[in-house]
Amino acid sequence: MATKTNPEVIEGEYIDPDTSAENNGTKRRKRSAGVPKYNPASESIITKSNDLIQKTKYALPKLEQKVLLAMMAQINPKEVPDANRVYSLSFTDFGRLAGVNMHDNTYLEYLKDTVKSLEDRSFWSLDPDSDGHEYKVLSWLQRGSTVNDRDKQIRVRFNPEILPYLSQLKSNYTSYNVEYLLTMNSTYSMRFYEILLSYDNGDTDYGYTNGLVFQPVTDDVLKMFPDKARELRGYKYKVFDIQALKEQLSPPPEKRKRDKEKPLTEKYANFHDFERYVLTKAKEEINQMTDLWFDYIPVRIRGGRKFERLYLFIRYKTAEEMDVVRRLHAEKSARNEEVPRRTKAKKTVVEAVAPEISVSEPLGAEIAEMTLTKLSHLLEAKARLQELQTVISPELYDTAGTVIIYLSRLLTNTSNEKKARIANETRDALNRILERQGDLQIWLVGMASMMKTLREQGRLKSPQYNATVVFNAMEDITILPLGKEELHNAGRKDKFKPDLTVFDE
Repeated sequence: MATKTNPEVIEGEYIDPDTSAENNGTKRRKRSAGVPKYNPASESIITKSNDLIQKTKYALPKLEQKVLLAMMAQINPKEVPDANRVYSLSFTDFGRLAGVNMHDNTYLEYLKDTVKSLEDRSFWSLDPDSDGHEYKVLSWLQRGSTVNDRDKQIRVRFNPEILPYLSQLKSNYTSYNVEYLLTMNSTYSMRFYEILLSYDNGDTDYGYTNGLVFQPVTDDVLKMFPDKARELRGYKYKVFDIQALKEQLSPPPEKRKRDKEKPLTEKYANFHDFERYVLTKAKEEINQMTDLWFDYIPVRIRGGRKFERLYLFIRYKTAEEMDVVRRLHAEKSARNEEVPRRTKAKKTVVEAVAPEISVSEPLGAEIAEMTLTKLSHLLEAKARLQELQTVISPELYDTAGTVIIYLSRLLTNTSNEKKARIANETRDALNRILERQGDLQIWLVGMASMMKTLREQGRLKSPQYNATVVFNAMEDITILPLGKEELHNAGRKDKFKPDLTVFDE
C-alpha cells in the first residue's frame, strides 16, 4: 500500500472487483459444512466463491436475503452439486426469519410473494470462463418453486449455474456461520459482512502489500489516524473506493419501476446519508452479532470536499468475546420459540415486572431506541391487554396482540426519513389517544375489531401492508365506537362513564 507522507492526503489502492487476478489464495480458516439441513438452533455454515461475493453487484430485500441464506445453508460444500435437488424451508422457520406468526393464514400470500420475488431475481456476473470482458445474467433459483399450505413447506431448486459458486471450492472462497446474518436487520449489513471476510486471509500472510486484501495496521497507518490509534492496534485494514463499494452493495441503475429500487449511489448519494443508513447499522450489527470487530474511517483528498475512500478495519474476536456473541444468539433463538397464551394469573407478573409504568403517561422519543419486545410490553401495559384475556374472544385478543406488534414496528422503524416521519406521527397519535382516553384499551379493542373484520373479508395482506392499515386508521372516528361496542357486549360497562371534559371550555 502506498501512501503520501502528508497525513492530510491519504491515497491508497482500492479494490476494483473486475481487475484483481492476484487475490486467489486460500481464504481464512476453512470450516466443516456442519449439518446439511438448515436448523435455526445449530451452527449452519455457508461457503461462497469470492467471485460471487466480490464480482457481482446485487441487492436483495432483507427477507429474501435471509430465505436465500437459509436455503444455501443446506448445501454441502464438499459434495458434487445436484441441480435437481430440492431445498425446503418450513413455514415456522420462515416466520422466524420474517418475525411473523405463520399460523395466521393472512401471511400465506406474503410468503408466496416473497418466494416468487426471489425466484424472479437476476443479476449480471462476470463469466469466469471468458476473457474477463464477458458478463452473463444469473438467477439464484430455477423456475418452479412451490409453497404447500398443507405440509407447511417452501421448496426451491438452485440455478445450476450458481451451484459451482457454492460447493466443491478448492480456493478463493469464504465460509461463515449463516446464523450471524440471519439475526441482522439490515440487508446491507449481511452483504457487508461477507464482503469483509472475502478480502481477508485469516492468519495466512501471502505478502500482499498492494491493497488487494486486508493487511496488518502498521505504525504508519496509525499515524494517519492519531485520534483512533489506540483503538486500532491489532486490527487489519483495507481501502475501498466509496462509490465502488456502494455499487458492490447495490447494483447501478437499470430500468426500474419504483423509487425504492434506487441503488445506493442514488439513494444515499452523499456520505452523510450512506453513513447514517448503511455504515452505522453495519458496524453495530457486525460488532454485536458476528466474530468480527469492525470499524471505518472516511478520507478525502486535500482540496476535495467529498469523502472518496473508506478505510475499513477488522479484528477477530477472542474466545471470551465470542462467548458473549454465542449467549446473544442463544437468547435470540430462545425468544423465537413458541409461547403459550398467558393465563389471567399472569397479570400479577406483568405488574410486578413493570409497576412503574403509568398507563396514561405519554410516549417519549426514547421508545424509538427500544427493542421490539420491550416496546410491545410497554404498549400492552398501556392498553391493559392482560385483563382483556378473559373478557373478549380469544380471536379478538390474539388480533389485539398482533396490532401491538404492528405498532411496535411502526414506532421503532426509523431507517429512512419517511419511516422516521411515520414513527413520529404514530407516537403523536397514540399520545393524543392516551390524553383523551386515559389508556389505550378501548382504542386497541376497536382497532382489533376492525382488523378482524378486514381479515374475514380477505382484505389483509403482508405485515407491512397491515401495519399501514393500522397507521392510516389510528384516529378514524369509527375505532373508539367499535371498541366500546365490543367491551359493552362483553359486559364491561365500567368503561363507559360519561366524558364531561368536552364542556370544559
